[in-house]
Amino acid sequence: MKFGILGFGNIARKFVKSITYSDGVVYAIASKSIQDHDSYIQKHPSVKIYHDYEKLLEDPNVEAVYIALPHFDHKEWIIKALQHHKAVLAEKPIALSSKDIEDIIEAVKQYDGYCLEALKTKLNIGYQSLKQDIKCLGKVHSIYANFCSDNQDIDKHSYLFDKKQGGALNDIGTYVLGFLLDLANSPIKKVESNIQIENGIEMNFFTKLTFENGIIATGEGAINKEKERYALIKGEKGEIYIPMYNRICEYTIRLEKETIERKYPFHGDDMTLEIQTFIDDVKQHLHENVYHSLQDAKYIQEVIEMIRKHAA
Repeated sequence: MKFGILGFGNIARKFVKSITYSDGVVYAIASKSIQDHDSYIQKHPSVKIYHDYEKLLEDPNVEAVYIALPHFDHKEWIIKALQHHKAVLAEKPIALSSKDIEDIIEAVKQYDGYCLEALKTKLNIGYQSLKQDIKCLGKVHSIYANFCSDNQDIDKHSYLFDKKQGGALNDIGTYVLGFLLDLANSPIKKVESNIQIENGIEMNFFTKLTFENGIIATGEGAINKEKERYALIKGEKGEIYIPMYNRICEYTIRLEKETIERKYPFHGDDMTLEIQTFIDDVKQHLHENVYHSLQDAKYIQEVIEMIRKHAA
């Protein structure tokens, strides 16, 4: 499958490596800042370069589009890509409000297209195995997950510190909440949260979600403090510890009488299976993914909006 890439920042540069382990190829890149002497372009002279996003979408040889633009621009270019009948893989968050995701869902229907939010966590084999192994815990009592890093030394002109699209909830809230909501799998009964805001930017957040099935999920994220990234699921018969839960390749099941180690090495890297899943879905003429639907993406954004509303 021939991919066109919109935007060529850090995440897109990882994508071009990840795709080499899949059935996809990079056919074109559209970037307003890319230069002819760029190292990737020099090594891959066959890749077409556009300095206009619309021109890439008009290229009939582009079968799919990977959108790696800043968050604020996702909705506009997802819908434009769908209008050009391109399948769309969009970086998370797919959009910055649940209303925007509703508009994307309508565009998928209108143009008979396909769109997937690139939430790699739910699209890796280790995660699907984890969902089965949770059953060995009996009744689940609690789930915890965090995604905390210190980004205060990066360029303050980064989108991460842009008031209209930056901050911890916008940037990594999808990882934390996508994990918690899918595993709890129950309507939310109560939301409690705290958000630290500096200069209009959400620097970190903490939330406690109580679900109707009795599970209590706590999550936190930060762009101003470092913390070991992990998830912990506790149940009546034991617990499961998952390091780097956003890209699961291993976890430990601790039961009363045994400890079980699970390992799921990646073919390629943690983005590769996400790309291959996208390709397989499109070839099957699907409109969305069975593990992470557009309604799932919308629900995550709705909960982010609840966290903001209930924040102390």
